Amino acid sequence: MKATKTLLAFAFAVAVFSPCKAQERAAADVTLPFELLEGHVVIPLRLNGSGAVLRFLFDTGADGMAIRRSLADSIGLAATHRQEANVVGGKVQVAIASASTVHLTDSFALQNQNIALFPTIKHGLDGVIGLNLAAACVVSVDFDRRQLTLSAFGAHRNEANAIVLPIADGQKLLILQGALDIVGKKEVTGNFIFDTGASYHLIAFSRFVRKNRLLLTGFKPEGQASTVSMGHATPVFYGKAHSFRLSPDVAFTDMPVTLQASSSASTPSHAPDGSIGIKLIRQFNFSID
Repeated sequence: MKATKTLLAFAFAVAVFSPCKAQERAAADVTLPFELLEGHVVIPLRLNGSGAVLRFLFDTGADGMAIRRSLADSIGLAATHRQEANVVGGKVQVAIASASTVHLTDSFALQNQNIALFPTIKHGLDGVIGLNLAAACVVSVDFDRRQLTLSAFGAHRNEANAIVLPIADGQKLLILQGALDIVGKKEVTGNFIFDTGASYHLIAFSRFVRKNRLLLTGFKPEGQASTVSMGHATPVFYGKAHSFRLSPDVAFTDMPVTLQASSSASTPSHAPDGSIGIKLIRQFNFSID
């Protein structure tokens, strides 16, 4: 029998996230099944008056929604304006369809949502739904049962064995503080995005790598690759880290890690130091409250 995963509960107190609006709040917990696609959480939903059931990636590394442009055209979802969006390596102008209704079940919908129109969506999916879902309600993901549960704020209660991790205040993304030790000699702390849309265990971004000289501490790369964003390629080195710790009760040893080498792209000093991906996250059930 498969062992039940430990529950991580995130204490989420971010001013930008408002309580559920009356038309968005469910009378009771709403549970919907999800599909596991290479470990990622994919949920079914419908948009506006379309009866088509779409497959959207639940991506906590995104603060909003996106849809494949060709699909948007086929269901009559038209752009209403353009706005600047932050991406790795810079900023880009994206087309936005506003005032959309997102039907997650017959009884629960998110109103007045902005959806970005992208040429393609990762993993060949129809779209992405991000932390706008956690802005509307408490979101719980159970990998054992493959269920995503939505609860009204104030109604959710953590399980007795839940490990509560605080979220950095004043951020639009889920930011956890973690301690990384590359070769077992010294821990360095940083702020890491909790990113269910990312396909790795952990990546440390170039500014954090350079500041802490992580590539010069005796790290032995098992390979090298590159990431490309907005036409700019950045080399990355992957291997094993001695340990990574989120709390005394949540620690990993001999864990795969990717270190991003120096990039010519400017990085704000307040930017996150890295990202925790789904290969680490899926070891736990979790709630975002």
